[in-house]
Amino acid sequence: MKKTLHLLLASACIIFIAPKLDAAIGDTLHVTTHNQVTVVTNPSAGANKYPVWAVFPDASVKYRKVILNFSYKCPPGQACGEWDYLDYVFIRRKGGVDSLSKNMEIARFITPYGNSFNSTWHAEFHLDITDYQFLLHDSVEIEYNHTGYETNVGKGWLLTLDFEFIEGTPVMETVAITNMWTGSFPYGNITNSIENYLTPTWLTMDNATNMLRMRIVQSGHGSDNTNCAEFCSKARTFLVDGIIFDIKNIWRTCGANPLYPQAGTWVYNRGGWCPGAIVDPDIYNINVSGGATHSLDVDMPSYGSSSPSANYVFGTQAIEFKSPLHANDASIEEVYSPNNIFEYSRDNAICDNAKIQLRNNGTSPLTNCVIKYGIVGQLFSSFQWSGNLLSHASETVTLPDYVLPVAGMQKFKVYLESVNGVADAYPHDDTVYTQTLIPQVFDTVIVFVYKTNNIPSQSAYVMYDHSNVVVKQVIGSSLAANSTYRDTLHLAPGCYRFTFSDSGNDGLTWWANAAQGSGYIRFENLAGSITKSFNSDFGSEVSYNLLVDPANIVSIDDNDESQNKVQLYPNPNAGTLICDIHVGKKQDLKISVYNILGRQMHTQVIPSYNNDGVVLNMKNFADGVYLVKVTSVDLNVTRKVVLKK
Repeated sequence: MKKTLHLLLASACIIFIAPKLDAAIGDTLHVTTHNQVTVVTNPSAGANKYPVWAVFPDASVKYRKVILNFSYKCPPGQACGEWDYLDYVFIRRKGGVDSLSKNMEIARFITPYGNSFNSTWHAEFHLDITDYQFLLHDSVEIEYNHTGYETNVGKGWLLTLDFEFIEGTPVMETVAITNMWTGSFPYGNITNSIENYLTPTWLTMDNATNMLRMRIVQSGHGSDNTNCAEFCSKARTFLVDGIIFDIKNIWRTCGANPLYPQAGTWVYNRGGWCPGAIVDPDIYNINVSGGATHSLDVDMPSYGSSSPSANYVFGTQAIEFKSPLHANDASIEEVYSPNNIFEYSRDNAICDNAKIQLRNNGTSPLTNCVIKYGIVGQLFSSFQWSGNLLSHASETVTLPDYVLPVAGMQKFKVYLESVNGVADAYPHDDTVYTQTLIPQVFDTVIVFVYKTNNIPSQSAYVMYDHSNVVVKQVIGSSLAANSTYRDTLHLAPGCYRFTFSDSGNDGLTWWANAAQGSGYIRFENLAGSITKSFNSDFGSEVSYNLLVDPANIVSIDDNDESQNKVQLYPNPNAGTLICDIHVGKKQDLKISVYNILGRQMHTQVIPSYNNDGVVLNMKNFADGVYLVKVTSVDLNVTRKVVLKK
């Protein structure tokens, strides 16, 4: 069930009273705080704030999960913003205009280089902000802060912020939340060290606290004589009671950004962020005892610059929780593929293995679970996962077996059937549905055409089959510069994954590296017609899934006379399939059966067939979906059969 609270007027002076909503576990509620708000810079201040008083459900409504959804477009009659600026989402005041501001950063986004985007461009992003769920009740002031100094008029963003709440029992009850290191701190200034700001902090736990979560958002900006902190990688050390808890390089590779191409230097790796992307928080879970006092500290390595202009922007909270409510409690947090959302577009559409994020929400280690999955309307697969996920840990799981969306059956479902051999103590977040994208269909012969640029040694391509076996591979050292190559690939029916990589992380052509020249990659058919062309400004890699043989997923036109000459029944079938085949004259007939992976399971040739019909014995085949292909001088027909004994 879905509920929606509509946009509330963008005013910092008016408080709205929330309607009473009936809560039900698993219900999804949306509260839109900023609905297509035009966001522009304020060059005189370097920041432009867009506060809105929003009304969330009252405290009686509990949330299992909270997702913040961002949507960006070019404003009507304006161009998109040109520069990569820091944008923030804050929880400011809560309860009323006279309340003290909490000044709590809950999300950070870096705007893309949007100078090349047109009026139809849009992009969507999402971030799990469940850690702040206990604050999002009743009247709350939500502020979007757009920084930057863009002086050109007629440029900005059309912003929508949507808070998505999934009602239910929280994994853990929140006890307290404390802002820690927050602000923009200088780095490389020998007269004003960053350690003057990143000082150790002593924090005494509430008596009810059992677990402390540190949520650190850090991004590097400014560019001195060594390109710090935006373009240098420095290691951050996090310490608890003087002991190193974690060391992490504040660095992020940008060549695989789903938002591509962009007008600016989007492919350059950066200090913990990329243009046109959320700055991901680092999460640290620490077991503590109620009432205990702990020292928390963040250190950056000593660094001095002859032209200091670098800074690191921190947003950090210490969040105290009680213990999780259940021992055996797991969830499916994300479905990376198949999924049609923008953020996962680099890896979708798919026709091979699904990928999910599995999380342990219980107190006991998660050592095994049974995962069921498939396209709704088709037979489901089962996977026995095993491992050792400690409490609060998660893992990306690749699910074996084929995922084949077909027309009319494009919803994917995955769910946990059991957790540690028993029923999940909280089953309401065990099931996820996504919408799939159907991969492009190709004939069994594909011509891959690629023109190298001036640096062919950086390029390589691989074609994999469903079993991840390399069908064709070419490395750049074997290629000549500024040359065109044509590889004719003869592929059996099935699913394939094609990757074309560039070790320079700037594609085959890029405006900021004119010296590399330009190239292109595309697929053609034997007649020379282009069947798929790829953007040469792709960053680090093209990843593309495809289906070979149209019979795998194309819908059959029942009005086509040739299709009506082949009828298969009963369908679904228990093992004995009747093939009613009509031909105009006696001719040799071939019947082939393929499984859903495109593997040939059976073939038989019937000389001088004369419309007698054929009985296929499929009793030894496993349950599933099969393709029956009938060929002769007059026929080339493929029908789909579901075997269910």
